[in-house]
Formats: sequence, structure tokens, C-alpha cells
Amino acid sequence: MRKSLLITAIFILIVNFVSAQNTRLGFTAGPVASTMFQKVSGKKHMYDFGYAFTAGALLDVPMQKHGSFQPGINYIMKNSKDTYTDPTTNKQVLAKYSLTYIEVPINVVFRIPAGSSGNVLLGGGVAPAMAIKGKTTNEIDNTITKDQGLNFGDETKDDFGQYDFGINAIAGYEFNNGFFIQLNYNHGINRLFVGGDPEDKLYNRYFALRLGYLISCKKKK
Repeated sequence: MRKSLLITAIFILIVNFVSAQNTRLGFTAGPVASTMFQKVSGKKHMYDFGYAFTAGALLDVPMQKHGSFQPGINYIMKNSKDTYTDPTTNKQVLAKYSLTYIEVPINVVFRIPAGSSGNVLLGGGVAPAMAIKGKTTNEIDNTITKDQGLNFGDETKDDFGQYDFGINAIAGYEFNNGFFIQLNYNHGINRLFVGGDPEDKLYNRYFALRLGYLISCKKKK
């Protein structure tokens, strides 16, 4: 039910903004470097970075002279890894996490003229996301011992919460022909742990380097 409502809301949003004058449609893709920040029993720990991929689409709706409102939708993989000692075997375990989300960023971007070829991009916003699948892989002595799926939800039996929410910071460059390159930092603020001590925290963090292209939605007369 929640998935259907989210898809319906996105569809209505897209239809409304595509009808706006001078709106452009953009497509993006690129690599992602992600990690997780953990705080358990007062101890802070940052997981090692994992690398993956993202692809998506956005709408560029003009705001004043140099600004744009940019809602979008992304398929994004947030991977990370962590090394710990198994207390029963006293062996080092490398745990790899792969979390896949549908993300709906809502950003505001400003353009600063930079020569005759294009504009510098600076902006930010928010990015709610919904997990659609995930898995974890454990390695001991370079041998995979366990590869299992992860459960997402709001019950104590689930591995992680279903929803994520992050703050975006954006910088990049847009060429006059519609091509652009964009560096995006996302700082997760939604607790991924389900149940347990509310003071224990786990958050996503990621950097994404996106290459994109904008095309006009305006019908030619």
C-alpha cells in the first residue's frame, strides 16, 4: 500500500511539473561511494566505503533567473563493509552490506555564470528513500561463509528500517548544451536500527558523482 501511494505521488508530481513552462527533463548515472556511521553504547564507528552505482531522472523547473527546483527519482545502491572479531572463533570477519533504495531527492540548485561554456552548480535539499532489497556477505579468511538477504521493516525481527532520509549538498558544472557533471554528498539522518536502545544509531552516508543530460519538455510549435 505504501509503495503504491509513493508511486502515485511521484507520478502526480511529474505530470504537474512537466506541464510547467521551460521545464527540462534530465537523466543521470554514475558511481557511488557509501558508508555507514554507527554509534553503539556511546562508541562511534565508521564503516569502510563500498562502491556501487546509481541512475535516475529529474525535472529542472526554473526559479527566478539563476535557480531551479529539481525533484527526481533515483535507483541507488548504498554499499559498505566492516571488519570485526567473531567472539566465538576469535577470527576476523569481513562483513559486506549492499542496500538498494528508490530515492526521491527534492533539491534547489543555483547557477553561477562561469565563462561562455556554462554555469557552476551549487545547491542542496532532502532525499527520502525506500529500501527495496539488500544482502550481507560475510568473509572469513578470504572465504565466503554466508550470503543472505536482509529484511526491511519496522518490526524487531527486521534487520534495518524500511525508510531512509538524508540531507543533500550538491556542486557541479552544467554546459550550455545540456550536459552536466554533479558531485552529491548525502548525509543520512534517519536511524536504520529497528528497536533496541534508542540511543544506538546507524546512518547511511554517501558520495555520488553523476553525469547527466537535460532536454526541454516544451513542445515545439
